[in-house]
Amino acid sequence: MLKELSISGMNCRLYLPPGYEEGKEHYPVIYVNGKIPIEGIMIALVNIGVRADFLLLSIKPKSWNNDFTPWMAPAFRVEEEAPQGRADAYLSCLAEEIKPYMDAHYRTKPEPAHTALFGYSLGGLTAVYALYKTDVFGVAASLSGSLWFDGFCAFMEREKPLRTDLRIYLSLGKKESRSKNPRMNRVAACTKRAEEILAAQLGETDGKVFFEWNEGGHFHDIEGRFVKAIMWWMAGEC
Repeated sequence: MLKELSISGMNCRLYLPPGYEEGKEHYPVIYVNGKIPIEGIMIALVNIGVRADFLLLSIKPKSWNNDFTPWMAPAFRVEEEAPQGRADAYLSCLAEEIKPYMDAHYRTKPEPAHTALFGYSLGGLTAVYALYKTDVFGVAASLSGSLWFDGFCAFMEREKPLRTDLRIYLSLGKKESRSKNPRMNRVAACTKRAEEILAAQLGETDGKVFFEWNEGGHFHDIEGRFVKAIMWWMAGEC
């Protein structure tokens, strides 16, 4: 079941698992930075025999480039305005207003271990950034994340995640580094560096940080990449 919601002025889409309204069970939650093709993702999971026993809330930002960047930076392209770096405000809304609303109005498992934050592209950047800004998420997935963003790896090196009991998923397309944009073509090197930083910060010994390569470029098979991330998450959900 899909529902359209407005929470704290943010437009959201909520997926509820089969039988939710008739039952009493509590469920883990995946929060997703940005609008995603929920219907296609759920159909793909059904087609491979996976029962999607979780809640998924997709949050549409007011401005993709502003809400999903941690600080101001030069414009990504000539025709675009420079991003304003409002991720702190977005994450405050998510952690202090949207998640509490979900926990109060739906049968969630509110603990960090059962609370995941996923994102694609700049949304994936913000999913990693969130680990350094709030402790409400115990799982993060950055799919084709824009970890090339100016100064982000240096930020990760200076700071520490607010939790050490994290599980983190990183994925990238094999062709993403072929971008003609000199900032964006650093994405593979930056993602591998982010993996190394997180592993060191979390004391990587038991698969806390997982990195997966996908075929294609940045926009190839987005639904399939979400399915892979969800399957990884479900394998560790307890």
